[in-house]
Amino acid sequence: MAKLLAWLQSPGLYARVNDAFAHMLSRTRDEIEGKAVADIHPDQAAEILSMMERGAEEGLGELSEPIILPVTPAVSLSCRLICTPQGDHWLMVAEPIYQTGHYSLGDLNDTEQVPRLKTSLDYVISQARLDNEHIALVKLSVERFNWLQETLGEQAAEQVMSDVAERIQVGLRRYDTLYRIRNDRLLIQLRHVGCAEEALRVANRLNELLAYAVRVDRREIHLSTAVGIALAPLQANDAGELMGAVSQALKTAQRSQGAGVRLYDPTRQRKALTVDDFARLIKPDYEQMAIGFRPVYGVSSHRIEVAQLTPLFKGVPCLGSNESLLAPFFEGEGGWQTYLTWLFGQLELPLARLAQHTKFQGVVITLGAEIVELPGFIEFMAQRIHLPKSLRTHVIIEFDAIETRDHEGVLFDIEALGYRIALNRLSDYLPPIQQLKELEPSLLKLDAELVEDMVSNLARRRQLEKIADIAADLDIPLGAEGVQSAGLRMQLTHQGVSYMQGDYFGRLLSSEMLQEQLILENM
Repeated sequence: MAKLLAWLQSPGLYARVNDAFAHMLSRTRDEIEGKAVADIHPDQAAEILSMMERGAEEGLGELSEPIILPVTPAVSLSCRLICTPQGDHWLMVAEPIYQTGHYSLGDLNDTEQVPRLKTSLDYVISQARLDNEHIALVKLSVERFNWLQETLGEQAAEQVMSDVAERIQVGLRRYDTLYRIRNDRLLIQLRHVGCAEEALRVANRLNELLAYAVRVDRREIHLSTAVGIALAPLQANDAGELMGAVSQALKTAQRSQGAGVRLYDPTRQRKALTVDDFARLIKPDYEQMAIGFRPVYGVSSHRIEVAQLTPLFKGVPCLGSNESLLAPFFEGEGGWQTYLTWLFGQLELPLARLAQHTKFQGVVITLGAEIVELPGFIEFMAQRIHLPKSLRTHVIIEFDAIETRDHEGVLFDIEALGYRIALNRLSDYLPPIQQLKELEPSLLKLDAELVEDMVSNLARRRQLEKIADIAADLDIPLGAEGVQSAGLRMQLTHQGVSYMQGDYFGRLLSSEMLQEQLILENM
């Protein structure tokens, strides 16, 4: 179960809470942060303050006695307090306790359940129409559920679904409802939705809560989910149309290999509108941009040691086929300069916090040839990017390996500014060994296409082995993208790969969730 975290400051103030903690209390972070514990939990405040005082007097690092915070008649939070290294804050780690079950059970194959659900939805839709609001249905499928049943057994597969339901429950508001439909499907009813963007934000938050692995019998299982969304009365008039629309959106998500969230669009011949399409309909500006981090795991440490920075536009990762979403931001004179200023500006505060974790190696930023080749690039990085030198060593700028052929000087200049470099797409171009010795990259990366082809293509496997041998001879760490399964992980480990990223290790995280995961790994 993903942890709910809050930081308490003497004399009993909430200094900071994560989104999951706030959602579980049916409040916003602004309604909690800076407020006294007595204002949020009047009945338990005395117990919390007493434990904090006793812990400070006795020099205790962790208080093992749980504090129970009631949330609803069905849900309470079991909390423990841990003294932070600074000594003036306490970390509250909470886990929900469900008194009456996590979610409503249902079976859409049951002739009694379907009419009941439709009747309920019709009522909610009519109320939403009167209130000038929307209801959103979110349909979530846990991919490879049959594999879980066959490999781990029915009981373990049910444990996985229970964990998924608990995590989703954390991300819901008090007036949302979670249903279990079929073995591998969950249906979430979101009420009081103002617009499609609001439903997308909730759905993306739910998807993010599933980023952490599920532990079953001391084994970590990384989940892959497909999510569809539909709204009524915006996109459907009644329950039947709404359920059909959300099913269509889910099918589109599954056809795209379960990547992210898909929003239904009734105006396009009953095809689902992807979040990518949705983003293109909106005039791009930096208020719609954000950054996410894909965790990169160290093979020997089994921890997150590196993170791949990913720009997002309206929640869509701007990588691969979606990289074109960044094109409007580079247009016009100085567009790329504005983009880099924004990117490093967004990175500075999260990087300062991440760098405090001693085992965290750094953040990888990918810069394409369209930027590296521009005149004035190095001068701009030297004079306009005001990142402290102490943080630059935690920035690994990733280039395509072919850039070493035409822009070797640029890479050396980047290193001279205090940044580290990584080389990717070694399958397209492998620099000469002497050049690699002189350049001394911090990381060589195998691209996802090469990793995928390794399984069935002998020539590609030999190409990978050659790259791995060169990396080992030069003592340069080797990383791999696109790791989707335990089998790939094992094969790459045998090849000497030190760092891995991909859906097997979790999807994109916000900077806060990445920090929380690092904290939990060190607990």
